Amino acid sequence: MARRAGSRDTDFSRASQLLEKGRLQDAFRIFLEAAKAGDSSAQVNVGYLYDTGQGVSRSRAQAMAWYRKAARQGEAAAANNIGTIYRDEGRLGLAMRWFGKAAAMGDDDALLEMARLYAGPLEEPAKARRLLSRVASSKRATIDSREQAEQLLRTLEQRQRMG
Repeated sequence: MARRAGSRDTDFSRASQLLEKGRLQDAFRIFLEAAKAGDSSAQVNVGYLYDTGQGVSRSRAQAMAWYRKAARQGEAAAANNIGTIYRDEGRLGLAMRWFGKAAAMGDDDALLEMARLYAGPLEEPAKARRLLSRVASSKRATIDSREQAEQLLRTLEQRQRMG
């Protein structure tokens, strides 16, 4: 049976409300149906639920599969989440690549993640400062990311002065 776009929007809203109420398995089932029908936002949510093990058994493989489907459709959050998985696994080159993809899709918060890697384990503070300046002045980054960028920028500048 063909589904109208309005029906998908209603299903997505219903699943989101169930998620907020803690009815994780019910939300997962609705998101999964929408994800299978090609809804990229639902694909991100299914990936996230698999990633965190909410409402379903945790599965890195399933999370990555759904995130990749969503990323192929232009979902920057999915690319960012893939980057986060790789970062947490210590696979920094892959993390940077995926954070870069998220940023290219318009997710300026991903620039903060890249800057953190440059400031920390990758030890390239000049690159970190350039990215942090971009995040701090970005209208597309969240307020929280802008504040974190400003704080890390101040920290790096203090290190440079003391260095």
